[in-house]
Amino acid sequence: MVLSCSDSRVPVELMFDSGFGDLFVIRNAGNACTPGTLGSIEYGLEALSIPLLVVLGHEGYGAVTAACRPRQLLSSSLYFLVENISEGLDGAGVGGGPAEFFEAFRLHSLRTATQLIEASSLIRDQVKSGPLATASAC
Repeated sequence: MVLSCSDSRVPVELMFDSGFGDLFVIRNAGNACTPGTLGSIEYGLEALSIPLLVVLGHEGYGAVTAACRPRQLLSSSLYFLVENISEGLDGAGVGGGPAEFFEAFRLHSLRTATQLIEASSLIRDQVKSGPLATASAC
C-alpha cells in the first residue's frame, strides 16, 4: 500500500516496477493524513491484509513548498490544505534552496507516517503486533 501525493509526476506503479492493480495506491495533495486517507488505509488492512504501508514523498512537492510560504500568500483553501503540513516542518524549506526544500519533503513524509499510526488504533495495533510494517520514502 502506498500513500502518495496526487502529483502526476510520481507514477507509483513505475517507481515500484508494478503493474496496474498490483499496488493499493492512495493519493491526495501532499500525501496528508486525512479522514479519507485513514479510512482507505484501514480498508486496505482489513479487507486486503496488506502488510506494508509506504508514505512516498517526492521532489518538487507543491503542497509542502506552499507550506513553506508566508501564510498571507496563500488562498484560504490552500492554507487549510497545508496548515497541518507546515506544523511538522520545523522551519525546513524556509530558506528556499534545494537542500532546505528536500529536508522539508523528507520531514513531511516521516511526520505523515507517524500521524497515520497515531491517528488510527487499527494501524497502530497492526504495527505493534507485526502484520504491518511502515516506511517513509522521499
